[in-house]
Amino acid sequence: MSSLESNLIINKNWHLSGESGEPDLSEYHMDKFNGFNKSGLKGDRQEGWYSGQGEKFLGSNTDDLNSGVVVHLGGDFRMAAAYLSNQGGAVQERLTNTEISNNSHQKFGDTAKDGVLYKNNYTYFLPQHIEWLTLDGTDLEKRIRIKKAIQKYGAVASAQNMRDNPLAIWQDGLEIHLNTRFEKLNHAISLIGWNDDVSYQGHKGAWLVKDSDHKNEETGKHIGKFYIMFDDLHVAKEKYMGGVVFRDVKYTKEKLNIYTHALHGWRYSTPANIEEVSSKFKIERSENLVALGIYTLGAKTSYKLRIKVNGTLQSEMNGVHEYPGFHRVEVAKLISVKKGDLVEIYQSNSDHRYAFDASFKMDILLNGKLPKWGEAVLVNSKAGADETSYRLIGESKFQDFKNFTETLSGKIEIKNAQENSTSNIVLNLYTQE
Repeated sequence: MSSLESNLIINKNWHLSGESGEPDLSEYHMDKFNGFNKSGLKGDRQEGWYSGQGEKFLGSNTDDLNSGVVVHLGGDFRMAAAYLSNQGGAVQERLTNTEISNNSHQKFGDTAKDGVLYKNNYTYFLPQHIEWLTLDGTDLEKRIRIKKAIQKYGAVASAQNMRDNPLAIWQDGLEIHLNTRFEKLNHAISLIGWNDDVSYQGHKGAWLVKDSDHKNEETGKHIGKFYIMFDDLHVAKEKYMGGVVFRDVKYTKEKLNIYTHALHGWRYSTPANIEEVSSKFKIERSENLVALGIYTLGAKTSYKLRIKVNGTLQSEMNGVHEYPGFHRVEVAKLISVKKGDLVEIYQSNSDHRYAFDASFKMDILLNGKLPKWGEAVLVNSKAGADETSYRLIGESKFQDFKNFTETLSGKIEIKNAQENSTSNIVLNLYTQE
């Protein structure tokens, strides 16, 4: 959320939306309605700042409520992107329960209508682009991209293996941290600047980091800013968590109607052998098509989009994006549809790769008893017949995507994905009444 909030300061859309003070978006709304949580169970731990919530808690992984993450115990930036793109954006902290802390799981609520509410006259703040700056390239190239993004858009999201005790104190009084050996990521942070002059035992240059959880182990005092050396193992380097920018955050006073078959967003990437993908949606009410949500997976990838309504071509769009990630694309012209209409969206990427959702295992970033430290959590997906489809290069016929298990790195190894229909292309449709 820090990256969105930083961008809202730069583009002034927080104040333009009618809000006052510093941007403050709700982490707990994302915690509760991200689409990845499993339902609670009898006997769940309920005494800490996180919990399994208990048997009355209704999870948000509607693909399979018996699988998924435990509230506030795991996540990554692709989860955040799925939440933002599938919910229409983040919401104001002031309209959710801000008093949640230790021993207050009950204030979180069990359903969409108690505790933290699903709907509450929110304003929705949606990044038009969520870009992965460290998906490829050398460490230096990644560093340059992130520096440029900070200057232009504000804070860049990253992650580290956090240790509270500093290695040294720089001359400006800020702590110096550096991890070169611990492989496991355990904490998300925000990169808000850098200092090329910071040095420590032969290491030169450091990121200026903002963090909400870091503290002095001896005094318990919160430490909001510190340095992490450029040579850190993960920060500004790790493929999916090293550097993500949530930019061009815009707002809407009304919740968009969102059609998608990919609850969990981008979890896998197809091989580079697909010419075109499509997604079909049966319209639920009289409304207007306003935008599409797409993913590109490579640098400087161009795309072509087509929209058909009841088999008739209504609009075509094309463009190119410098960095991979989620992109919201406005429709070229207003398209009015009514209940029962069939809308088909087609996407063709120049690199022939596409983002898709399927059952997967999520590594847990945080330490705790639910689940045990280091255990990956199964998050099941599901797919129905003829929801999304694909056409291979050189072929004219589309095939159902529901049982697709090929990725850039080989076959999906998750048993549920192998034995069930769980795969869907990530391609969203946004409408307004």
